[in-house]
Amino acid sequence: MNRAVALGTVLALGWYLIRVVPQIFSRPLDEVSWKGEMMIAIVVFVATLIADIVRAAISSRNELDEAGVMDDERDHAAERRGDAWGGHAMHAAAFVALMLLVFEFDPFWAANALFVGAMLAGLTSTLVKLLTYRGSV
Repeated sequence: MNRAVALGTVLALGWYLIRVVPQIFSRPLDEVSWKGEMMIAIVVFVATLIADIVRAAISSRNELDEAGVMDDERDHAAERRGDAWGGHAMHAAAFVALMLLVFEFDPFWAANALFVGAMLAGLTSTLVKLLTYRGSV
C-alpha cells in the first residue's frame, strides 16, 4: 500500500503542479485555472489507492504468505513513525494556510498550501514508513 500511496501522490501532485505553476507566472492570479486541476489530481490519487486496495483484497492469504507479507510489531512501529512524521508535516501546512488567511492573501494560496501540504505530508509519511522497513530511519 505504501508504494501505491507514493505513486499516487507523485502522479497527482506532479500533474497538478505541471498544469498550475506555469499559469502563475503567465497570467493574473484570478485567471489561473486551478480548481478543476485540483479535483482531477484528487481523483487520480484516490483511484490509485482504490486500485491498490482492490489488488490487496483479491490477493489470497497464501500469496501474501509466499511473498513474505506478515503483520508484526515492526509494521505497527513503522506505521506509528510514518504517521507521526506525516502529522507534523500536515500541521505545518495547515499553519501556513491559516497564516495566509489571517494576513488576507488570496484564497488561492491558502487552498494550495493545504493541498500541496497534504500531498507532501502523505508522501513524507509513506517515505518514512518505507525507510523504516529498510532500517534507514
